[in-house]
Amino acid sequence: MQVINLDKTMNEVTEGTVVNTTAVVIKCQKRFDRVVGDCFASWLTICFDGSNPMHPYVVWNVIARPEGFYAEHGDYRKTLTDAVDAYEARGGDIS
Repeated sequence: MQVINLDKTMNEVTEGTVVNTTAVVIKCQKRFDRVVGDCFASWLTICFDGSNPMHPYVVWNVIARPEGFYAEHGDYRKTLTDAVDAYEARGGDIS
């Protein structure tokens, strides 16, 4: 019998992860590890969201919550160059 784990707090964000159903992570840096009973893991990300033609790039904090990935504190940008600048301004390492 297969056991299905519905708690998604141990999932990891990587390049290619889909966030908010339409945004694809193109760069990420883990900020905090999951500490059971204390905090959720989180990442600083650059995502591409083709469903937003005005600002297809967004820098988000992404959190691994029990129900799945949750994105917050978005900096929306028109170009990848601008998104990289916002990512670095928030402490992200682009290398």
